Amino acid sequence: ALVTGGFIGVSMFDAGDRGEFFVRLKLPKDATIEQTNLVVLQTEEILKQQPLITSIFTTVGVEENGAIQSNKAEIHVNMADYSQRNVTDREFARQIKLLLQQQVVGAEITSVPVSMIGGDGDDAPISFYVMGANMDELLSESLRIVDELRKIPGISDPVISVEAGNPEISITLNREKMAHLGVSQWAVGEALNYAFAGNTDNKFRNNNREYDINIRLDRFNRKSKTDIENFTILNAAGEKIKLNQIAAVEESESPSRLERHNRTSSVTVSSMVVSRPSGDVGDDVVKVISGLNLPKSIQIEYGGDIKQNEEGFGDLGTVMMIAIILVYLLLVILYNSYLHPFVIILSIPLSIIGVFFALGLAGKPLGMLTMIGIIILIGLVARNAILVVDFANQMRAKGMEVKDALLEATGIRFRPILMTTLSTIVGMLPIAIAQGAAAEWKNGLGWVLIGGLVSSMFLSLIVIPLVYYVFYRIQVKLGLSKSVPQKVVIEE
Repeated sequence: ALVTGGFIGVSMFDAGDRGEFFVRLKLPKDATIEQTNLVVLQTEEILKQQPLITSIFTTVGVEENGAIQSNKAEIHVNMADYSQRNVTDREFARQIKLLLQQQVVGAEITSVPVSMIGGDGDDAPISFYVMGANMDELLSESLRIVDELRKIPGISDPVISVEAGNPEISITLNREKMAHLGVSQWAVGEALNYAFAGNTDNKFRNNNREYDINIRLDRFNRKSKTDIENFTILNAAGEKIKLNQIAAVEESESPSRLERHNRTSSVTVSSMVVSRPSGDVGDDVVKVISGLNLPKSIQIEYGGDIKQNEEGFGDLGTVMMIAIILVYLLLVILYNSYLHPFVIILSIPLSIIGVFFALGLAGKPLGMLTMIGIIILIGLVARNAILVVDFANQMRAKGMEVKDALLEATGIRFRPILMTTLSTIVGMLPIAIAQGAAAEWKNGLGWVLIGGLVSSMFLSLIVIPLVYYVFYRIQVKLGLSKSVPQKVVIEE
């Protein structure tokens, strides 16, 4: 109930605090490298005035798909040591983004914290694929999804990987007209390539240096759609043929890139997460998308933390069940009974109660390390129940009544259970209350062990004897109770 009610967050991997983040700037598509650099210089001056920033490293002109994007820039920001600041890198990155958005005009600004497991910030916590056959439909549905994602608390800077709006001139060749006028497709392609991209076959040499001579159409003659339509090509007879005589020339827009996932056209939607565990935000994202009534031709495949949480918690849950079964089988061999091990195993869910209360009070999310802590608890809390059940069996073997044996076992074993539990809790306290750049990763593990041991210590001394007695009465009524149970000696 604490998890479903939102009191305990879910995050497979805690982001931690590495003390660094990226500031990314994006100008209009027609911006030159010089214009981008001027905006970046203004941004750098603002960042240098921040006392928590120790150094910055800037890249103007970001490489994407093997091509330099002159309208994009990236600034790597390093912060002061964790002990010298009272704000996390994620909170500070968001503050810087808001500050730059107010003072830097003409640029789209985003901030991307760096995870403790490394990387360059490109792996967004929330990420999924929108797949379909029609690219225009993909873009429109992706934009609709992004608009809905912005309404979810914790979502920051949702983007799509494919952007529409790149202007282009589309040339559609008419093969019948080309054949009639004696123009080959190869001649058209070569002429257009030389006219607009240029030809560098000719070289200029001076003082042992060689320079490319790029020959292409003058800029004045390649500025508009009309210039392209009037572009002339020589046919096989040496006659001049205008391009609009053999092709349809149209202005259009095209996606900035084409993506395929599992051989299907796709668009990647990604977003950063602030102020909430990524698992909780991911659950909200799944709910929102499920309620959008997307067309049947559109498919969604989740990645990022959503996929990691689903796979990771599933695997850890399987490991936990295997651990419980192995402990039970070991106890069956030890006691030569199926009943007493079952009573001991009941101490495990009792410890889980304390686990979730401790996480809720400490404000820590349920993640990979906390789940590992629960697996560790399986062995630790079973020890307390073993002490009570084993001592009760020894008293019964000496002729004591079951109720008296349980009371005696609870009273005598209370002190060793208390001492061993307290010693473990004291050992876990430094992990639970530690502060530092990487402490957030380990805090949850400490609170899981502390909460589980405390609840197990008190509840086991009450519930375990009660369950033991209930099962004994059931055995008596069914005529299955043995006069003297198997005696097991466990050295402390």
